[in-house]
Amino acid sequence: MDKPQRFDSRNALSWTRSDEGPEALRRWHLDLFTPRGWYTLGAGAGLVALAYVLGRHELMALGVGLAALAVSSWLIVLRARRTTSLRRALHSPAATVGEAALVTLECPDEVRLRETLPEGFGPGPELAGPGAVDYELVFRSRGIHLLGPARQVISDPLGLIRGMVSIGQPQPVPVRAQIHPLSRFASLGERMLTGDARFSRSTTADYYDVATRDYQQGDSIRQVHWKATARHGKLMVRQENHVATAQALMVLDRTGEHWQSGGADLRVGIPQGLGPELASSRRFENALSLACSIGQRYAESGYQLLFRDLDGSPLVGGDSLQLSEHAARSSFEDFHLASAELGPLPSATGQRPVQDLIGTNLHRELLSMREEPVIMILGHLSPDQAAALAALSRTVRHVELFLLAAHPERHAQVQQLLARTGWNIHVLHGNGSLDDARGVS
Repeated sequence: MDKPQRFDSRNALSWTRSDEGPEALRRWHLDLFTPRGWYTLGAGAGLVALAYVLGRHELMALGVGLAALAVSSWLIVLRARRTTSLRRALHSPAATVGEAALVTLECPDEVRLRETLPEGFGPGPELAGPGAVDYELVFRSRGIHLLGPARQVISDPLGLIRGMVSIGQPQPVPVRAQIHPLSRFASLGERMLTGDARFSRSTTADYYDVATRDYQQGDSIRQVHWKATARHGKLMVRQENHVATAQALMVLDRTGEHWQSGGADLRVGIPQGLGPELASSRRFENALSLACSIGQRYAESGYQLLFRDLDGSPLVGGDSLQLSEHAARSSFEDFHLASAELGPLPSATGQRPVQDLIGTNLHRELLSMREEPVIMILGHLSPDQAAALAALSRTVRHVELFLLAAHPERHAQVQQLLARTGWNIHVLHGNGSLDDARGVS
């Protein structure tokens, strides 16, 4: 079996789609005339005009004949073109950035077709019906891309008419955010990502393991584990973790001004089918890919993920908690599919004070995640916001915080404020490649 032809938008950057002929010509299919056809039509019109001036009937007959030949060839080709029941099938519900998506184009009629690929790709594959052709698309940007319509190749024996006419309607193809292998990252939450969830939760307040940790400011004296303190020579407290948990919270910053700050951020347009593009930035695209990559790892470990923005609003619908392997995978797949349409949101001025990074609903939900994993992916964090966020560390213990900054070196004070929280803090270069992510942890 022949390997399907692969089309990669990365290899077609020098190619730009251009519609042949002016809009007025394409509207009436006059762009189907070849240069020979236009010359024949022009010669006929010129002979008619010359015959009118000179009064020569033979020139008039010749001119009318040439013009009639060109026009009749055009009409015959348009009348003779076949209507066909074209079928196009994407072999997966949605494509993913960087991964090959297999597409089948099938036509039961005896026509010659050329596929129209999404913007950014080169010319598509050709199909001589009846038959089918398989091809692969590798997208380099997420969003809703348009595939098609296919175009039928038509011509006449004299070479006066040749061109392509569209068949059917364009098909929207959702393209999800890219998944990056976390093994390439430098210390991005390895401890919490390696354990498997047990699909059960503790129902009693005293159901704890016996692990210990260093004493932190704010811990109760009742938590001190005196035997461990004597053994280690420093204050140790009981690590009151629930033995089993299957719930995790993913918080993604969607505040527009956090991701599009000045000239440091590269603006990116995300296609949305026939609608207007989403305004995004390179840093937000990296943040969304990071959220999907970490979310996939948690889902594979059995965690039921809840996806929220900084206001506490769900990023996807259907956030009901069902502790099962299928539900854990389904919650991530819903978010991954929704990533084709997610973008930064305009800031709502006056909604809350500047120093308060998170909204009331999210604050309430964070307080309920005392022992469950919390992943926060932010685009901006001021010292005042970091100080307010650090106050939650007495209640919310297991946090992986990722700050994708345009200039990580300018966030030293933020790191100092969060250093005593016990959380894992990662300040990354937001405009770089996540595969080569380097930052200060």
